[in-house]
Amino acid sequence: MCDIKRRLSQMDDFNEKMFEGKPWAEKLLSESIKLTKKAVANWCHIVCKIGEAEVDLDDYVTIFLQQIETLYEDLIADVDTIHEKSLDKIMKLLEKLENLCRDLHVPIPTFNYEGVPLSEVRLQIVQKVDEFEALAQIRRREFSELQQKELKLCACLGRAPRLLPGAPLPLPPELEELKAYVENLETEAMEREEVFFQLKEKIVEIVSELEMCPNLEFEKDILNLSNTQVRITDAEMEQLRQFHDQLVKRLADVTEEVEELRSRIDDLWKKLEVDLVERDDFRARHVGHSLKTLEALKEELNRLKAMKKAKLQSFILKQRDELEEWWEKCHCTQKQRDDFTFYYSDCFTEDLFDIHEREIEKWKNYHEENSEIFALLKEFKTLWTEQIELESNSKGANRYKNRGGQLLIEERKRNKLKKRLPVVEDKLRSLAQAYLVRNGQEFETFGQTIDDYIQQLHENKERDFKQKLSAKKQLREQQPSCSSRLPTTPRHCSKRKVTATPATEPSKKAKLAVLKKVSKTGLPKFNTSKTKNNRRRSSAHKQRLRSRLFKSSDKENQSNVSTTYHDFEKEISARDACRSTIGGTIGLQVTNPEGIRIKQENFAIPSGIAPLPRTPRPKNPSKF
Repeated sequence: MCDIKRRLSQMDDFNEKMFEGKPWAEKLLSESIKLTKKAVANWCHIVCKIGEAEVDLDDYVTIFLQQIETLYEDLIADVDTIHEKSLDKIMKLLEKLENLCRDLHVPIPTFNYEGVPLSEVRLQIVQKVDEFEALAQIRRREFSELQQKELKLCACLGRAPRLLPGAPLPLPPELEELKAYVENLETEAMEREEVFFQLKEKIVEIVSELEMCPNLEFEKDILNLSNTQVRITDAEMEQLRQFHDQLVKRLADVTEEVEELRSRIDDLWKKLEVDLVERDDFRARHVGHSLKTLEALKEELNRLKAMKKAKLQSFILKQRDELEEWWEKCHCTQKQRDDFTFYYSDCFTEDLFDIHEREIEKWKNYHEENSEIFALLKEFKTLWTEQIELESNSKGANRYKNRGGQLLIEERKRNKLKKRLPVVEDKLRSLAQAYLVRNGQEFETFGQTIDDYIQQLHENKERDFKQKLSAKKQLREQQPSCSSRLPTTPRHCSKRKVTATPATEPSKKAKLAVLKKVSKTGLPKFNTSKTKNNRRRSSAHKQRLRSRLFKSSDKENQSNVSTTYHDFEKEISARDACRSTIGGTIGLQVTNPEGIRIKQENFAIPSGIAPLPRTPRPKNPSKF
């Protein structure tokens, strides 16, 4: 209701244009006029019946008009109240719309009020309010979910949340930033959970391996958590990492200490000659790297140390033997060995034992640090020895017989050595240079630097080669001339080797003379009866004598003739007294092993290349 009722006299005058286009208004006007006329007529009719003298007509008329005016005023007041209520609703909707626009950070829409009924205006505003309200609800719900996730994740990670005000709602960029921040928190939480379970698993493994009990409450809580529970705050993750790092270091220290103790115990077992059964039993009872195993190893070491004191002298002597081995492995000179004067001490004490132990450890470390150099030196020495052997074998008399493809094997080995030796040599020099840069002094092998050692090997090889050439030259100079001894035709055909053997078989008279002389020197006599067995034995006996004679001649000729055709050709061409065997005559003198001259004959050789004479064979060779 309107607080102040308007007076009809103060209202606008009647305007017919107001009714144009409004049938309901025209109908209301016509009907109200009819009703008014009818009411006035009836009222006047009644007044007439009463009589004009009986009533005060002016007063009645005034009252009647006042009543009509009051009625109209009340009706208009009711409509004014409805109008004001509509305006109030519209204002409230506009306020709500304004708040929504402010929350959504959008401009307030404008409406055309002129000539538009309030109901239509209100409907337009309601539509906009509903539209913005739906959008605001979506954003509020999204913002609320993000905030809830943020609070949960921050509580899980032990961080303070970045709370944004709910009114007005965050801007779209701020909402996207919050969404990205929450996603990062989720990713970090998942990664932390994964790290947590990994660290926990490793912690459980290490604790089980060490067989230890946790001391702190946090450590106990971590080990007692189920597989679905996590504690991933910043502080808890830091404690977890520290706990894990401590356990890893503890395990590494215990493992190193256990391995060192086992190594020392093994050494003491060997030196004390402890029974193998006892050793195996101890190893079987104390496996792994637990704290219990560590304590057991310490007790065993103390027990062995007590036993060692009773046998200290024998221990030190064994240490010296071991030290000799390491000196040899490290290529130490005698001076380096003599510098360790305690090696010759006879005062067998615990201090002397420790000094020897430190010396052994020093050379062990030196060998380990330079293991690559020592390995290459060993390989280089092996390859060099193989090369020298190949060069020596290449001058052998029987290498061209090619039994089993030996020449091919040697050639492959030679090619391999030619490729590998320079590589190893260069690697040794580079490692020696690196050692010089690292330590400020040259690496030495038995008192020589790598360069000096390699250079000496090459010089020794060159010197040996020159000595062999000189020896061959002296041997050729000491050989007799062709007139006194001429190399004979070889018995066995070879492409490169020339062996001096008799060119022809000695004459029958010479053979008989040799056989008689040999028989006089103590050979057993045989029964020369005409039986079949005696004939066989006699024939076999003669055959053995003949082969023995020719073998002796072969050996003598081989010792006086060069083993290669090149040397043979060079020697023949250097002598004026020798001629080619293609034509002419050659004088030969054949001797037997006892130095008896058999015969000297001149053999005519045709101008063409004559075939070599074959050694005569017996007609009835013995089967034995």
